[in-house]
Amino acid sequence: MLRVVNTLFRTYIGRYRKELGMHYDDPLELQRRVLHDILRDNRNTDFGLEHDFHLLLKSPDQFAARVPVRTYEEHLPYLQRVLNKEPGVLTAEDPDWISTTSGTTGATKYLPLSNYAISEIHLKGSWMSLACLYEKDPEVQVFSSKNLLIGGALKGLHPTADLPQGDISAIIIQNIPRIMRSFYIPDVDLATAGNYEDKIEQIAQLAAREPGITTLGGVPTWNLPLYRRILEIHGGENMLDVWPDARVFKHGGVNFAPYREQFKKLFPREDFIFQEIYNATEGFFGVQDRDELRTLLLLLNAGVYYEFISWKEFQEGKYGGAIPLGKVVTNEVYVMLITTVAGLYRYPMGDLIEFTETDPFRLRILGRTQEYINAFGEDLLRSEAEGALHEACKQSGAQVRDFTVAPVYIQLSGAGWHHWVIEFEKSPSDMEAFNRVLDEQLIDANYNYAAKRSNDFAIRRHELTVAPVGFFRSWLKSKGKMGGQHKVPRLANHRRFLEDILDQLG
Repeated sequence: MLRVVNTLFRTYIGRYRKELGMHYDDPLELQRRVLHDILRDNRNTDFGLEHDFHLLLKSPDQFAARVPVRTYEEHLPYLQRVLNKEPGVLTAEDPDWISTTSGTTGATKYLPLSNYAISEIHLKGSWMSLACLYEKDPEVQVFSSKNLLIGGALKGLHPTADLPQGDISAIIIQNIPRIMRSFYIPDVDLATAGNYEDKIEQIAQLAAREPGITTLGGVPTWNLPLYRRILEIHGGENMLDVWPDARVFKHGGVNFAPYREQFKKLFPREDFIFQEIYNATEGFFGVQDRDELRTLLLLLNAGVYYEFISWKEFQEGKYGGAIPLGKVVTNEVYVMLITTVAGLYRYPMGDLIEFTETDPFRLRILGRTQEYINAFGEDLLRSEAEGALHEACKQSGAQVRDFTVAPVYIQLSGAGWHHWVIEFEKSPSDMEAFNRVLDEQLIDANYNYAAKRSNDFAIRRHELTVAPVGFFRSWLKSKGKMGGQHKVPRLANHRRFLEDILDQLG
């Protein structure tokens, strides 16, 4: 029976493998189709009528001139109307779900989603990621046994829209075709339950007794505690003692580099696949299509039309400099603008990206628009901080669970500095050597940082506070931010997070 299922699935995935091929052969055509479909389908909505979508269908090159860039707050007047059950505001389809998202301490954002949008964006992105797996290994048996689900939470009904609301991962799980649900554990209700700690324990108890798990996924920082608990229950040295047929770990949400060695020890087989995906509440944007590249292929057929603004122009509010995909270059830091079938129009995603190739379009994530430090003119990005930390760990034998960095401002008595708080999985063998390498790597990674560090001119060497094991998880819990969707802010250009963390550390 399983052989038949996998044969049928391999046939079905063939359509997505053809579209994957277009990402290499004719990527701009994929984007042309997406924009055309969004304009055509929504031309009679209130938003479409206000912005002359019927004219833009004939002149799509005028899209940027007709439709202004809008943040979430600027989308709110339209979104509130949708949440109040007014039809035909942003999209032709009425919503079926309300996806919720927020930062560590920010207010909750509500994004209405139709079943059509979920299918065209998130489920299609998932199919495309599987198409990449089958390109790597046409004989891979994704459905030869069970796949492990760890989702976010559903959170009841939205008070005005009267629709189920919750984390995007929970909504996606709820939309898994019924015919495929028998291939997943746990069941949908447990996978989308609200009490995250209870859910993890129940999943650990189930998964420890399930021998045939093939594919796993989730945010690495939340999966590691789950796997440790499973090993406590089952016994064994690594996860292959529990699941001999485990083959794929699909990950996203945080930089995988600091956790790669830990996961390789947990899944010690040469052909094990670690596949990064770039999935957010607003869209499914990218997938790692080549193991050796450690970069992401930008998905161009999953209900999202892209534009890009240089990070410098975005900081200056010069949105008129936005360019379409065909004009991007490598080695430039961009902010993505997205227009989606879910009803976001020229919406700035909070991620900083850089293209590593433009044939095909592959990128890497550098950080968040809110996750940088420029207190002294250093303009330090998250990718630079993570790269320096990774090298310090490599040279000292350390392993990091979580960290955050914020500035300590210049005083009359001397230079300022960066204050790191790190929770180690394994502490450095020599803390002074660790700090020295971290400082050297930051200097090498960032010219502005190096200039300000020279002779302690404006920045002296960082300070490091070591947090006890489990601290950051407890800190997030104290903010009501449990689950894989919620992550510790890596860099902040202010001290609000840091001061709260230091207060809790005592």
